[in-house]
Parts: sequence; structure tokens; C-alpha cells
Amino acid sequence: MNEQKLHPDFQTNPPDTEYFFIGSGKIQAAIQWSKHPECTPLGLIISRPEHFSRKAASHLFHPEFGLERTLVTVIIDGIRYKPSHSDLDIRWSEYEGVPNIFATWHAGDCTIRESFHTSPESDYLIRWVNIIGAGTRKVEVEAALYANPALFSSFGSDKNFLYAKGYDLIYLATKQQNSFAERFMKVIPEPFFGGSLEAHLIYSFHGEEIDINDGFDSEREYWEKTSTVIAKDKPAEILAAIFKAAKIGLHSAIAIGGRFDSSIWQYGMEWGRDASVVVEALVHSGQFELAKSVLQNILTKLSNDEGMIAEASRFRGGANSELDSNGLVLHSLQTYMEWTDDVSFIKEHWKRIVSTADFLLCPEFLDEETGMLKSSRDLWERMEAMGLKQGYDVAHQTFGIIGLEAASELAKKMGEKDSCLRWYNASEKMRSSFLSHPTHSMIENGKIIKRRLLDGQVQKELHVEREEKNNDFFVNFIPGGMPLAEEGKHFLEPDTAQSLPIIYGIVDPKSDVACSTMQDLEKLWSQAWNGGGYGRYDVSGEPDSPGPWPLATCLIAQAYFGMGENEKAIKAVNWLIEKAGSGGSWFEFYGERPTPPLPPVGILPWTWAQYITLVVTNILGAKVENGKIHLSARVDGLDAKLRFRNE
Repeated sequence: MNEQKLHPDFQTNPPDTEYFFIGSGKIQAAIQWSKHPECTPLGLIISRPEHFSRKAASHLFHPEFGLERTLVTVIIDGIRYKPSHSDLDIRWSEYEGVPNIFATWHAGDCTIRESFHTSPESDYLIRWVNIIGAGTRKVEVEAALYANPALFSSFGSDKNFLYAKGYDLIYLATKQQNSFAERFMKVIPEPFFGGSLEAHLIYSFHGEEIDINDGFDSEREYWEKTSTVIAKDKPAEILAAIFKAAKIGLHSAIAIGGRFDSSIWQYGMEWGRDASVVVEALVHSGQFELAKSVLQNILTKLSNDEGMIAEASRFRGGANSELDSNGLVLHSLQTYMEWTDDVSFIKEHWKRIVSTADFLLCPEFLDEETGMLKSSRDLWERMEAMGLKQGYDVAHQTFGIIGLEAASELAKKMGEKDSCLRWYNASEKMRSSFLSHPTHSMIENGKIIKRRLLDGQVQKELHVEREEKNNDFFVNFIPGGMPLAEEGKHFLEPDTAQSLPIIYGIVDPKSDVACSTMQDLEKLWSQAWNGGGYGRYDVSGEPDSPGPWPLATCLIAQAYFGMGENEKAIKAVNWLIEKAGSGGSWFEFYGERPTPPLPPVGILPWTWAQYITLVVTNILGAKVENGKIHLSARVDGLDAKLRFRNE
């Protein structure tokens, strides 16, 4: 019996494959550059950012052809040429300040250049095809619209475009003379600069005529306002280039209404926590308007009147609440207001901000004696069923402290004296207990700990109950072969979250406590794999696939920069740069993934965001004081033009 299979392009992380993301808020595109022989070398993936989809459910994926029909064919005197795995180069470029993705390949003795760009708040992507060296030979450019049959059921052509209709609409148009044959379009390219030829292919969600010049002007105006990291020497160029790619990547991921998939092609859900980190990165990259849109979505859709913050697009509440989310939302609001001075936005949403802060002070979570936050959850979403006992998590305390402190500053700005004092006192009490409580401090034996239980004991292992009632849980959430599913000890430390108090200055980065803590965290580097990178935590406690996480590696780098341990920080940054590749995007983690039952590994916007914040706050040393921004770079060879308020 022959087994039916999808085209290999459905894989998100095949070997030797990377992605370049670009988008407008209404259209999201990823260019696949693959050297893997089974995958399309130059694939175009299109979707709507507000409609979360798997890669195989995107608009141009075809079950049998994968992304093959998104390749263009250049026909020269009747001979057909396409890009190949061995003859293709893709990189970021820009024209007059407008970022685009530039692909180069050859058609015989001719050079073919393709570029891709979008326009802010538009629903179209421009694909420019440039043919160099054809002379007087007859040249045609052929493109197809093989839209995903799971989404589209009607296909045809009309005027100067191909179309597909069904659950959505998608069009492929051109500005040049053309002809149609079923789902294919042939374009006669026009003369261009230096004797070359050009053709424009326009992918859009509407069939109206598009003024590409007007769109280009809008795009240039958008990027001119954003923050720029400038390399002053060769070694710094790649660091600055990845910053730019991350800035563009965030812009591509976020829908016009502020929504985004927390892991592209993986989750199909939203987290208020992830969104808050993204807000800070958008602010740091000078995308203030987009940051406001994401905050608006958090405060109207990803939070409720009780003050809960959504995770996985739902409100859990109770012992499984992600209390770190509330703190992060509050911290992102303060960052937004500091950099933009948009007091009116804070006033507009003040009632929801109050409930977000006061949620942390509910007796269910706030221990009256210590002033610390208790729950049965950790930063990485492990819970009681995974052996996590109710207690005090280091991430919840860290973000509780800085979040309530931020809320206090916002209240001061609003003239709300009672709220200002209430949140300030709660933050300071939590901070004091964190550092020096006689029985419940989060420092033990000269190191920051991961978790302390309600009775004051330090939880060092995950104790999983393997009773009959948990069978379904293990089948669905801890597949066989995953470390936590195996017998034996499952250690809770070291955990990357132990670096958070160092990053945010709750523990002095220059202290012996910080030094001892980071020495332990070094065990997370290459702990069960080759090639470097930090895992989230000790691999024995992993209910998911083992492997290094770029997000965790970013956090470790931030802590090391704060400590002045630049050599160790640069080691982490170099690993991040290697994994980002030319496209400047990171998978959630790097390792084997049993799919099913686990979802395919996706691109994590949080990592783009954390990298941007790493560069701006930890490498450039950007800090707001008394309404002014100050830079104190920790790495030579970098400068920046940061957008700040109306300056």
C-alpha cells in the first residue's frame, strides 16, 4: 500500500533551509531559501498575519507541489530556466531605505535578480524580476498561482490577473503585457536601466489596480522613522544586520490590529506575555505606532476586567496563572510611555491597567507575610502535573517586582497617589523578601534559586505523579522519549530564569551572587547536544524536545553583558548570529521534534524581540533618565540612531 505524503516543503525546519520574513500588517510573506534537495530552493509563503496558519495551510502551499509553483520561470529564446539549489543566493537589501529581499540566480549566461517588498498597511507584495544580459533575445517571465486547495476552490483569470477564490481571495497581477494559460501567467518584461529587462508580479488580497510607486513612498517613510543600529567596523556589521532583520521580522509578524501568532506555523495562539516583550522591542526599534497597536490588543483582548492576562488565547486563572505576564504587561506600558510620552494612551486604558496590577495583589497569589507571589506554574509553563509544586517562582517574583514598580510610576504620572503607594510598597516588600527574607529568600547558599515551596524548602527536583489518572496527560503532553517521561531524577535547576533578577537589576550584576548563579547556568550550554546554545533549563526536566533555545541564549547574553562578562556574552551572541543565518530568523529551539504528537517547530517573534532589546539595552546601553535617553555602548564598533519621543 502506498502511503500518501505531503510535499517535503510542509516541514518548517528541514536541513539547510532558512527564511526571510517581510510584511505590512495585512500581508505576511516568508521567502524560503533551501539547499535541501527535496525542498523548493526559492519558495514564497504568503498568509494573512491576523489568520494564524501552519506552513502547510498558507495561501500558496500545494499538497503535491509544495512551494514549487511559486518559482518563476524565465524563458529565453524558448529555453526555460528556474533557480536551483546550487545556483541561488538570497540576502537582505534595501533601495532608498526600503528593505527588500534580494535573490540572485542565472538563466544561461543571463543574471536574474528578484526582489520582494511590501508597503505599510497594504495587502500586497511586489515581486520584481530583473533580467540582465539578454540583449535582443526574446524573453518571457512565467509565474503561476497554484493556491492552496484547502482554502481555495475556484481558479481563473480576468483582465491582467490570475485569481483564486474560496475561504479567502488572492490575486497575482502584473504591470506588463501578459497572457494566461490556466493557472499560469506569461509576462513580457519591459526595458530597464542599463539595457536589462524588468517585470513586476503583484500578489494581493484584492483585484484592484495598485500604484506601486505610491506604496514605495509609504514604505520609505515608515522605515525612515525607525531606529537604526550602525556598524562602524566589519565585526559589528553582522550584529547590526541581524538587528535590522529582527526589526523587519516583527513588523511582518504583527497584524494591523496588533495580533500575532506567538510562534509562526506552530501555535496559532496569542500570549499576553509574548506580546508585552514584543511591545518593548517595537519601542526600542522605533516602531511606536505598531507598539501601541499591540498594547491596545493586550489591554482590550488579551486581558479581562479581573486583571487576568491571556495565555494560549485563554484565561486560566487559579494556581496555574502565569503571574509573570501581569508584570511584563505593566513593565511594557512603562517602557512605552517613557519612550513615546503618550500619556493619553495610559489614561484611556487606566481602568484595565489598575486591574492588571491589582490582580497580583489578590490573596490567592500574594503571601501576606512575605509579600511574594505563589502559584503552581513557572515561566516555561510547567505545572503541577509535571511535578512543579505550589510555591514561589523566580520569574514570577522578578516580573512582579518590576511590574508593580512600573505600575507605581504610571500611577504617579496619572496623579493616582493611593495606587502609586500601594503598588510601590508591594514591589518593595517583594524585593526585600526576595533578597533577604529569613526563610523564603530567593537566594540560597550564595546563589539565586529557581523555586521555593510554601514551607520554605527549595524545590530542586520535579516529582511527577505517574498514577493511572495521568495517562492521558502523558500521552498528549509528555510523549515517550522525552526526558520528563523517563524514569529517574528530573532536576529543576539550573534554569535560565535564574538570570532574570540579574538582567533587571534586582540582584547586583557585579555581586558574588550573580557570579555564582551564572557559573551554574553555564551547565546549560551544549548540555545534551553538540554545537552550543543554552537550553531553558536542566534537560532532565524537559517535557518537550531537548535542544538549545535562542530565547534562553539571549537572556544569558543579557545577564553577562550586565555583569561586564563581555567575552561570555559574545559567545552567546555569536551562536545566535550563526543560527539566524542570512534571513535573520530563529526557530523556537533547535533539535529533533516528534511531530506528531508535538506541533512543528515555528519561528518565535519573542526571540526577534529579545534580540532587539539585547542590542538596545544591553549592548548599546540605552537608558531613559529624566526624560532623556542616554547611550553607554558595551561593545566597540556600534552606534545607533534611536527614535525617542518627538526628537
